[in-house]
This record gives sequence, C-alpha cells and structure tokens, in this order.
Amino acid sequence: MASNESTSITRRDTFKGAAAAGAAAAGLSVLAAKQAEAQVQDYDAIVIGTGFGGTIATIALSGRGKSVLILERGTFWVTPETLGVPTAAGNPVVQWAKSNNSGVQYWPRPDHTLGLIDLLNNRYDQSNPYGLYNYRMFGAVHILTASGVGGGSLIYCNVNLEATQEVRDRLGLKGLDYKRTRSYMEKYRGKLSNIVSKIPLPPGVDPAKLGAQLDPAQDPAKLANKGYLLLDRSRALREAAGLVSKQLGINMPWSPLDLSITEYVHPSPPDYTAPEADTGHTFCERQGRCLLGCLPQARHTLNKTLFNWVFKQQNTGVTLSSESEVRTIRRVGDSYEVAYIDRRGESVDGVPRRVRAKQVFLAAGVLGTVEILLRSRRDVGLALSDRIGSGFSTNGDFGALAVGTKMIKDGKPVLGADGNPAKASVYPTRGPINTCDVRFAIDGRHYTIEDAGIPSMFARVVQLALKDRKALLTLAEPASFVGGQTTANIGSLVGSFRDRIEAIFKPRDPTKDRHSTEAELIDDVFFFNAMGEDEANGVFSLRGDELDLGWPADKPISKQACFSKVEQIMQQLSAAMGAEYTPLPTWEGWPGVFDERTLVCTHPLGGCRIGPTMAEGAVNEFGQLYDGSKKASDPTAVHPGFYVVDGSTIPGALAANPSLTISAQALKVVERAVGPLPNL
Repeated sequence: MASNESTSITRRDTFKGAAAAGAAAAGLSVLAAKQAEAQVQDYDAIVIGTGFGGTIATIALSGRGKSVLILERGTFWVTPETLGVPTAAGNPVVQWAKSNNSGVQYWPRPDHTLGLIDLLNNRYDQSNPYGLYNYRMFGAVHILTASGVGGGSLIYCNVNLEATQEVRDRLGLKGLDYKRTRSYMEKYRGKLSNIVSKIPLPPGVDPAKLGAQLDPAQDPAKLANKGYLLLDRSRALREAAGLVSKQLGINMPWSPLDLSITEYVHPSPPDYTAPEADTGHTFCERQGRCLLGCLPQARHTLNKTLFNWVFKQQNTGVTLSSESEVRTIRRVGDSYEVAYIDRRGESVDGVPRRVRAKQVFLAAGVLGTVEILLRSRRDVGLALSDRIGSGFSTNGDFGALAVGTKMIKDGKPVLGADGNPAKASVYPTRGPINTCDVRFAIDGRHYTIEDAGIPSMFARVVQLALKDRKALLTLAEPASFVGGQTTANIGSLVGSFRDRIEAIFKPRDPTKDRHSTEAELIDDVFFFNAMGEDEANGVFSLRGDELDLGWPADKPISKQACFSKVEQIMQQLSAAMGAEYTPLPTWEGWPGVFDERTLVCTHPLGGCRIGPTMAEGAVNEFGQLYDGSKKASDPTAVHPGFYVVDGSTIPGALAANPSLTISAQALKVVERAVGPLPNL
C-alpha cells in the first residue's frame, strides 16, 4: 500500500508537473534565444555577391575604417597552369584563399571532348553547391549564370559596350557615367583591348583597315593586302555585314569590341611605358575558351580585382565568407539581419549563421537577388514593392549558326576546281569568344550581332549535332547532359559519344575526318551571338523554395518581335557567307528535354527594376530598395541603407552586352552611398 501511495499522482500533481516543465521549457527557449542573439555578429556593411556591382561596393567600402563582410555563394576559380615565367612563387590567389578558409577549384579542362566530364561536374545545383555553372531551365528560357568569387566575370565574354542613348532614354536610365566607368575598369581591372587579329598588331595599325578597300596612295603599309591577319570569323562578319547593309539599305558598321583582356602591346619609344603584359607576364593566346576560364590568365576577372585591391591589402576591415549562401534579409530597426548557410568545410549542409549591419549591398545577380528578396518577403516579412519579381528581360539574347561558309567575292561564291563553291574556314575555336560586332536599328529598335567562338571542348559535339541531329538526340540521358544530374551518368555519356562518333566516321576518309583536330571539325561553322530589345515582361515567383519564371499568356517571350527580326538578319548574313542558316537545338526543340522556340539567355536583366516610385519599380534610380509598408502614404519611401547593385535593377533590354552598364549603374549607386572610389 505504501508503495502504491508513493507512486500515485493526483490530477493536481499532473498540472503542477506540466506547469514546471512548461516553465523550464520557456526558460530554455529564452536562454536559447539569448544565446542565438549573442551569436549574431555586427558589421558596418554587408556585401552579398562578388560580381560587377559587389566588387565596386567592396572597393569603395574597403579602407574607410569600416568593418565589411562579403558573402559569396561560390568558391575561387583559377587556372591550373603555371606561367612559363611566373611573377611569384606559386599562385598568390590560391595561397591567400587557402589561408583564409576559402575553397579553390580549377577551370574545366582538357580542351577536347573529355573535358566535358569536368565541365558537367562543375555545374551548380543543390547537390553541388560549389559548382561554377548555374544552368536554370525555366521552360521558355534557359538562363546561364556563374557561382564563384568574381561572379559573372568568371564566365562572361569580356565585352564592354555602351547601350545607345535612345535605349537608355526609353528605359529611364539616368546619370550613367560611362567615361568614369571605363576609367574604373582600366584602373582596377586592366586596359581594354581590341583583339580581332591572329597576332598582336604593331602600334598605329587600325584593324579595320586590314584587308579593306583602300586608296593605294593612302596605304603605304599595304594594309589592304593584310586581311589574312584578321581572325577569320572577324573578317567573315565584316564582309557579310557590308553586303547585307547594302542589300537592306541600313547602316551596319563593323567594329572590334573593347575587351577586358590583356593583349600584348608592342613598345613604342620614346614614350615607353611597361605594357600590362610585361607586368603580368601573359597576354591573350587566342585559345577560344573565355567562358571556360582563361588558362594563361589573360582575362580581367573580378577575383583578381578583389585580391589585388582588397584581400591582399592590410587593414581594410574586409572579411570574405565564401561558400556562403544567403537565405533571407530581415529588417531590425534601422539594421538588417542576414541569415545564411556557411558551407565552408566538409559538409554541403553547412552551418546556419546570422549577421547584422546598417548597410547592405545586394549584388547576388538577377536570379540570386530576386530569389533572396522574394523569400525574405515571404519568410521574414521584408516589406517590398509589389513590382518585385516583375520586368525580367532576356536582353533579347539569341544565337544561331551559319554552317558551311564559302569563299565570296563581289557577293558571289568563288568556284573551286570541281565547279562547286569553294570552302572558306572561319575557325570558331580560335580567338577570344567575342571579337567584333555590327550594331544597327530597324523600326526604331536596336540590335547587336557579334561573332562568337566555340571552345574546342564542344567541337565534336557540335560536329555530331550538325551531321546527325537524331544521333545527338539519342545520346544517353540527354536531360542530364543539358541540365540535370550528371555524375551518375558520366560513363554512359562518354560511351555514347564514342559509339556515335565512331559510327559516323567509319565510312569517311580516315586521313581527314577521323583524325581531324577540333579546329578542323567545325572550321566552316560561324556562331552568331545577338542581343535586341524584348518587352521585359517576364515575372519571377517562388514555387516552394525554388525560383520560377513565366510570361503573360498573351505575350509569350518566344513570339516577341525582336527574335523574328534578328533571325531574319542572321539568315541574310548566313547567305552572305555562302552558308546555311542553322538554328540552335533549343530553338528547334529537343523532344523530352525542352520545347520548341526555347531561348538561351546569358545576359539576364530586371526583376528588381528601377522605377520613379514603387508603383513602377522595386528600387529607385540610386538602387535604394523601396519600403512596401509605406506604399499608400509615401510611394517613394525606401529602406535606409539597403542598396541593390546588380543587373536585376536594369529595367529592360539594353540590346548590348550589359556588364558596362551594370557597372556604371553600380558606380553611381555606390559612390553616392559610400563615397568616391579611391584613386579614380
């Protein structure tokens, strides 16, 4: 009996125990909250992303006596090669990264078909958050972006183009100082170069005059006879554009592009200054793999800029946390709490962390910035304009091929000994990815068409697709090849390449086709890269935790006028090259993988667009984020200290490579918020 009494519990005792347990749990919760609060580290400023805008913000903030945290989702990417005459023992970027708890990875290689294995393993997705290439398939549009220290500069094609004044006026872009932005580029990154020739040209030689029709009396150097010095695809675009310009009666001037690449500059005494190539012991070797990473280190990527001007300097107050994915940004009074996952170390799951600052510069790229803001509105109540997510533009990006280029003279094909049009090689595997352009306007809308290189790594795949498209469609796991999981299918993928390629070449001349170099395989294939003005009416949303992208049913992206117009011009340029116009597989459609008339976009813009009030945009012209909690009382109210400084703010298509304009807008925002960049 005594035992039963000692173990019996009354209803009151039960409630007492529950109350005590509840009090203990509440106490533990308060303690945990206080501990978590204590773990929130404070900074003066937080920069999210290390692309064009993030780098400008970091340089401006560094050395001003402020504590700055840079959060970057990716790792360092560098060349595996060592310069023949190194400027230092070892790679200083690699040494700094490893000593500062940052991961280092190397550009995809080798430069032939087997390099695709490395390339596919470097794709960014949830299972590989350390990947470089983020290829997102959004139904009507596929978007390629980069993930790494240096952002989009790691895989872009180095082009610096100003948007025309007419386009800027149409978009309402005001106060962009391109001259100052070019000064920033050359001061902090390197001298801009024109590279349309097979060799660096001597001083005073205008590449536009090579092979041009010139008055012999005005051509003492006989440049008219030196057209062979031009890269073959650069010359092909110039000649085709000249012919089409006459046919259409529109102005289509050909120009070398200003590239962020180190070129060898011949000394020109007596005013000799050491050229950039002499300082870095490298220059462009015309390897044709800019978007895969420059092995000789000649590209002006932003990881170099950050290292040279921030990371290796002393007492800048700047801390880099790479491999750190930002999840949300919450306003706390006049500060902002940034929640992120720190994946530095062995586990991809990472460690959740929180930091605070009174200034935030959001530069995560179009997809990253919009995703972070949409998630922050949903999950932590960040008040935003209703326009967040709207106004996405593909920048009118469009690509196609001209296959089977021929020798053309006076607008007619030159016949060979067999009576057929003679072949003209354009060698897309050689030179920088983009070298030159033609810019023109039709019906008041602007377009840019550039040549584009095809890296040797892709040569056999391109050749396979052109000779037997059905064979390409039957490659093992095509969805994996384009955008899905790849590591489990590498063996079958390589086996499919081998079997298909061998089957194609069996009946062919073994001394030529079977043993061709990558350059020979596609030497008569010209790749067009175009930009135009779409309607900028794409809309981002969150589907679960993933970003989604769609268009109004009555204005789908693929049926917008700019694409049909630029395709017509490409068809005429192809004919002027004596070649057959050939759409990309995405535009034709790939059964089971993507629909017909799917676009591939490498210059995404908008989604957090500039507008005069929050009824028209998500930020003002100075990149300040609108405060949606005040939309009724003050439609221009902003979150103090919160700036967006990437391509998401551009309110529409630029019809030009956007990096220079993104940088100009970021420079305008950052120098107003922080102060002038040092030494500029």
